[in-house]
Formats: sequence, C-alpha cells, structure tokens
Amino acid sequence: MGASGSKHGSSALVVSPPERVDVASAAKARPRSEVVVRLLRPLTDALVGVLGRIGVDPQAIVLTHTAVGVAAVGLVVLGPQGWPWAALLLQVKTLLDGLDGGVARATDRVTLLGRYLDSVLDTVVNVMLFAALALYGPGIWGWLLAALAALVHTLILSLDFNLERRYTALRQAFPPAGPDTTPAGGPPRLVALFQGAYDALLAPQDRWLARLDDALFSRLAGVAPQRASLDVRLAWSDLFSTVTLVNLGLSSQFVALGVCLVLGVPFAYVWFVLACGAYVLVVQAIRAVRFVRYLAVRS
Repeated sequence: MGASGSKHGSSALVVSPPERVDVASAAKARPRSEVVVRLLRPLTDALVGVLGRIGVDPQAIVLTHTAVGVAAVGLVVLGPQGWPWAALLLQVKTLLDGLDGGVARATDRVTLLGRYLDSVLDTVVNVMLFAALALYGPGIWGWLLAALAALVHTLILSLDFNLERRYTALRQAFPPAGPDTTPAGGPPRLVALFQGAYDALLAPQDRWLARLDDALFSRLAGVAPQRASLDVRLAWSDLFSTVTLVNLGLSSQFVALGVCLVLGVPFAYVWFVLACGAYVLVVQAIRAVRFVRYLAVRS
C-alpha cells in the first residue's frame, strides 16, 4: 500500500523476454525485511528468474494475486469447509505479491500503473476480507469491530511504509529531488484512474501520519524537523522506529489470518489486528522515551 509503494511492469500479459534478468535486484532494498519474506526469498528469487526470462508482465501477476485474494474472500464467506482453503490461498497471494515488484525490478519494467495498481487492489482485497470476517462476529458489533480493525490495519501498513521511507531518505544524504521519469506502463486514462484512486484512498493517510510524526518530533525536540540538526533527526528516525513495525506487514498479517482460519476462529484475526494497533501505540511511546533520553544525553 501506498502505503506499500510497490512498482511493477508493462500492460500486456506476456511481453518479449528481456535481454537480462537481474535477480539480485529483485528484492526491494529495506533496512529489515519481514521474517516471512526472508523465508520465502529463495523460492521468490527462483520464480522471478523463471517469470522474468519468459517475459511475464508484472501487472499480470498483480491481477492474478488479486483474483486469488478475491477467491479467498469467497471461501471465507462459504464457511468452515472453505476456511482451510482460504488460508492456503492467502499464502499463495503472499508469494505472488512478492513476485510482481521483483519481476519488475529484475527486468527493468517498473511503471506508474504497476505502482498504483498493486496498492489499490491490495486495499480492495483487504477491505473485502474484513467484511467477510464481520459475518462471524457478534452481530452488529462484529461489523463495527471489523471496520475498526480494517482502519487500524491500513494505518499500520501506512505507518510502516512512511517511517521506513523517512529512515531511508535521511540516510541517502538528501538526494536532490527530480522529475519522476517512471514510464506510465499503460493507457494514460488507466494510469490516471488508479493514481486517482491511490490519491483518494491512501495518500491522505500518508500525509496525515507524516504530519503527526512531525508534530510529535517538534513537541519532544522543541524545534520543527526542518530546523533540527541531522543527528537529531537521525535519532528520531532510527532503526528502532522501523524494525519494530516490519513484521506487521501484509505477508505476516496473512500468516496470522491463515492460522485463525485453520483453527476455525476467523474473527479472532480482528482481535489480533486490534492488538497490533495497541502494540504500535506502545512502540511509539517507547520510541518517544528513547528520543527524549537521547536529547538529554546530547545536551
């Protein structure tokens, strides 16, 4: 989600095979990766090599894992007999979700359409999953709790994305901003449609979380981030700020949901997500305490 910031390839299902497939560049550079992603990396790299060499379009992979996610939603709605299969499909979706961006990067087919297509469709599938889970909650409270969990889930993914982006940006010595030369990767109207959906659904929360983070920094440091020294900003956006959230990513979330489905308690995942929200609040409080201690020692 924009939170994800994924990028992908061109518009046809299968295109001419690229001259070179750089599997080493398939993995997105991150300070830390989810445990689930690291465990799947050997398989993901092997599949990236195969799919890249035969010319599979990354956007086709996005559409495929979206269809797999929708099928999982249908199996959740079906009832207990469908839950184990839904759990399996969610793990397949996780695997495919790690391939689209990997193939795009490995074959140099990153596009604007892929960037927004993946984030928007992931959000749609996630909302559908929480709606399906609400069917197994305590009446109207089940729907309210599922809606709250869907919001918390989206905010956690967005916070993870934004804090990691800040951590990375500060450590790249502030490269000069330039125009985005990423190719469209599809019809302009289609690109505009999905970019508009991203801007309406996901970008506002990214901006809100960024302003909230800036406000908390200013309150603790007594100065706006733009006027603070680099070392102070590095202390605020440190490794702790991002690694404490990385294993709350979508891959890990689908593992947790899969476990709940296999155990026959799908609505337990709603409570799990709400508990993750409480965890994030605790982590941010610890982050603030660590930062205040740093400022005290520094002064």
